[in-house]
Amino acid sequence: MSKLVVIIQCDAVTKRCAGANCTWAFYKRTGMFADYPPDTQYMSMTCGGCCGAHVPEKLATLEHKLKRLEKTKEDVTVHLSTCMVSESKHRLPCPFLKYIAAQIKHKGFALRLGTRISELAQKKRDAGIYKPWASV
Repeated sequence: MSKLVVIIQCDAVTKRCAGANCTWAFYKRTGMFADYPPDTQYMSMTCGGCCGAHVPEKLATLEHKLKRLEKTKEDVTVHLSTCMVSESKHRLPCPFLKYIAAQIKHKGFALRLGTRISELAQKKRDAGIYKPWASV
């Protein structure tokens, strides 16, 4: 199981969302974080802005820093935040989602989609108001 969870948030959404709900979901081990053990650590970053071309650079820097943290890429799971993979009050899913996901996989990191699942947003998905989650 991962020793470090990295959440990548949409850079545009972070202009109006602090990521608090994603962080709380991680610390409370709810949503997409329910299966992580208590000693798993957390860090967040943005995609760097459209089109996500800065993701490989950020992951390369992270990979370099992992040695200092006594971790390897195999100890890391990257989550693309819910604001990137699903329709919400903030925006539609990221139009560069497949590109960003491919970069993460190419760098050798495990990838999961989503972070926190808002009850209101899920109700809107169930009612057909919001589209289902994107896939990569």
